[in-house]
Amino acid sequence: MSLLGLISAKFTFIFYLIGTTLLCAFLNGSYRFYEYYYDTPPVKTSYEYIIVGTGTAGSIIAAGIPSRDVLVVEAGSMRTSLMDVPLFQPLLQGTQYDWQYQTEPQRNACRALEGQRSNWPMGKVFGGTHMLNNMIHFDMMGNTDFSGWFESPELTRKFLEYFHRWGKDPTIPVERLQYGTEFGEDFLDSMQAQTKCIERENFCEKMEELYSRLFAKPNVTARNGMRRTASHYYWEQRRPGHELLLNAHVLKINVENGKAIGLVLEKSNRTYKIRASKGIILSAGTVGSPKILLHSGIGPQKHLKAVKIPLVQNLPVGENLQDHITTGMDLLLWPEKLPLRPHDLISPLNLWNFFNGKNSSLLLPGCEGLGGMLLPDVPRGLILGLGFMVMPAGIASDGGVHLHKLINLREKVYTQYFQRILEQNLQSVSILPVLLQPKSRGHIRLRDANPHSPPLINPNYLQHPEDLENLVLGIDIVKEYLEEMNSKKAELNPLPFPGCRKFTFDTKPYWECYVQSLTLTMYHPVGTCRMGPKRSKKAVVSNRDLAVHGVSGLYVVDGSVIPKLPTGNPNSAIAALAHYFLKVKFNVDLLGK
Repeated sequence: MSLLGLISAKFTFIFYLIGTTLLCAFLNGSYRFYEYYYDTPPVKTSYEYIIVGTGTAGSIIAAGIPSRDVLVVEAGSMRTSLMDVPLFQPLLQGTQYDWQYQTEPQRNACRALEGQRSNWPMGKVFGGTHMLNNMIHFDMMGNTDFSGWFESPELTRKFLEYFHRWGKDPTIPVERLQYGTEFGEDFLDSMQAQTKCIERENFCEKMEELYSRLFAKPNVTARNGMRRTASHYYWEQRRPGHELLLNAHVLKINVENGKAIGLVLEKSNRTYKIRASKGIILSAGTVGSPKILLHSGIGPQKHLKAVKIPLVQNLPVGENLQDHITTGMDLLLWPEKLPLRPHDLISPLNLWNFFNGKNSSLLLPGCEGLGGMLLPDVPRGLILGLGFMVMPAGIASDGGVHLHKLINLREKVYTQYFQRILEQNLQSVSILPVLLQPKSRGHIRLRDANPHSPPLINPNYLQHPEDLENLVLGIDIVKEYLEEMNSKKAELNPLPFPGCRKFTFDTKPYWECYVQSLTLTMYHPVGTCRMGPKRSKKAVVSNRDLAVHGVSGLYVVDGSVIPKLPTGNPNSAIAALAHYFLKVKFNVDLLGK
């Protein structure tokens, strides 16, 4: 432990402690202000349409729905402009703006996390989870990602029209990430110039044509570097006849004679029954939408009977849960300090650049580079099976104030591993291998019949052995990347990970232990209200118009309907789904031709 490292670690801790405390106090004050300011009951008891949720899908649908009699319900509060600063994104997690979901203990994963539970932050705010994410708009997914989603090839083509027109979407502007560090630039330059053949278990693919396309700075949903979501667009429209009801918790959907007639919501400790004459659109997310359906009696008969909720429609709600997962935080060391230290963030030049929309570290959403690797898959041949996220920081970056708590890391693990990085005055960075095509499947269940109880979330991380194998392969590929980088500056962190010291460092058993210990969500859960044909026992909603099977007037449009994870951040696909729904249901095209 060096004296300089100890002083630097203490200074970093104090800086982030003060900064985090002040910013969280501001956010808490804003929440209370908006909670008071918007403490009004619904204006009416009946509307043509009710939209539940203001995330990406809900806000796009609200912006385009051809009706002047719409109630838009959001469980959270109004967002503040401070939330649009990309670097502040982690501060929203674990606050009132976050549902603060947590998984059940994972049998095969998350051993370095408290109780082997993964934290699942999701937006409880106007704008939804898009207000909490890394702003990445991933557009490199191939058409095969969406094969089998829709009823017919014609509908698939209609969806793809919207997915590939992202540059013309007024609801979510997209631009290339501005800010980059020396580490990120070095890595991306090296990969784009790479022609080496990657050899793994009889798989060899010349990558020269793919590296330039698969390794690049990400596109982000931003305007002049600041976070921009569909909720910003909807708010600016000020659509007449639309009522936005904040801090309102939907308890259940009321169904009579097979038709959704309205819903029950709670606001300011009062319960309201609101009717919808033409339809209800659920856009409450991969956890929120199935939870509402289950409390409404729409779900698996056996489960609903167990929690004593009368059955309305027997559907596999809550099944098919999938999530992208990763590992490798702080796994690499960079010999020089990157300009993300406390004095760098508040330097006059950095602040000047920020207020003038220029290259400021405050505009960094966390990830500064993306990559991908083809893997063999039977019977599909080569698929984009692994992704890579380049991050010029890690869990140790804030001195132990906040970041390790966000992932629910055990304090002992932080002290024995991540804190030592700071105390030795080292600069840790991360190239995270991301499992893009996981084979493990989980589920969401109700804890009980109380709509205020958090749901039981079990993603079954690493249940399928190939998921573990591919993440270990991802670490092997990261190590090869280190050898291929132009500067040769980055190196593997030699510190043995707690709980894995019985294995020889840098062997397959060691990395298997490492992956099973530091198993992290990429915050991309999908699939719990799967779309599909009515005849399918796995489908919850129609793969034509996203209507709930067997319940007329009820639709689900969000990540929960995605049948299989796309090979990239799903927010771009969710936005395309919302545009697709507007076209199929209402013949509305916000993107134009």
